[in-house]
Amino acid sequence: MATSDHIKAIFKAFARRENGLFIQAARDLISEEKQKGHTLLARDLERILSNGNLRSPSVDMPNDVPVDKERGLPLVHIERPEFGWERVVLAKELDATLHQVVGEFRKREVFKTYGISPKRKILFFGSPGCGKSVTARVVAAVLDLPLLYVRFDSVVSSYLGETAANLRKVFDYAQRGNWVVLFDEFDAVGKGRDNPFEHGELKRVVNTLLQLMDGFTGDSLLIAATNHEQLLDHALWRRFDEICYFDHPTPALRRDLLNRFLSGFRHKNIDLTKLARRMTSMSGDDIERVCTDAVKAAILEFRQQLESADIERALKQQRTRMKRALGKPTGRGEKGKGKDAKKS
Repeated sequence: MATSDHIKAIFKAFARRENGLFIQAARDLISEEKQKGHTLLARDLERILSNGNLRSPSVDMPNDVPVDKERGLPLVHIERPEFGWERVVLAKELDATLHQVVGEFRKREVFKTYGISPKRKILFFGSPGCGKSVTARVVAAVLDLPLLYVRFDSVVSSYLGETAANLRKVFDYAQRGNWVVLFDEFDAVGKGRDNPFEHGELKRVVNTLLQLMDGFTGDSLLIAATNHEQLLDHALWRRFDEICYFDHPTPALRRDLLNRFLSGFRHKNIDLTKLARRMTSMSGDDIERVCTDAVKAAILEFRQQLESADIERALKQQRTRMKRALGKPTGRGEKGKGKDAKKS
């Protein structure tokens, strides 16, 4: 059967929602591509088919997802991110590094013919809210791979030896598929073994983690993300092929972020360059929240254009939230509360 006939069969099966015919037609197409010598394309199609063809932000959990022995909780969550590079605004050097990582992973089969490997184990570190988790999802989306999100709330167990056992289950599961695997809040299992305040169990967990990372040979990209890189065991740093620092955005990047977050709402009389300069120490998440709050205020007042007052009010609110997060006093009410507490 010609390629055009295979494609027609795939479309017909999809339109009729006949999954069996859809899969068979897809396999026939893959077989034909192999016969033509298009091995890279055939392998990519096989991986897409085995990992699920229909894109959706959240994927139904397969029956074989690993679970915690004691509580029965799933150790991973599977997602299908749908956004691309336009979702993030990154520093030029970081953007170039990530594009290289993606490019190498796409050419991994070619690299293999030369006896070399692409970068597969990446560490993201930096301050909270600077885009580490969302960037990992972008990488998954542009590679057209499902994201395997490791749930440390389930992995970490109070039972002796169970955390290490859960980590083994996660790595074994990742080994069998083709994923972008995200270990968010990586310091939860990767703390330094020389820390006198950590008990022996966590040190054994780190030893297990080192062994699992060394022995991982799956066809996946592993990304670990942390806000507390200073807590990581020194030996873990050497296991990563690339280390990416997510810094607070510069004034120029803050302006780009404002442009993107406000692109869907009119804001004619607002100077974004001056506004960006005033957002010192704000992360991408902080800037997004300011923009979202300002847009909400305009919508609630039945306006289709932002006013500077909307931005100023949202900016003040976010600065107050940031001070509270640092435990700093934010106004007379809190100071007064402190005085009353002394009197009582």
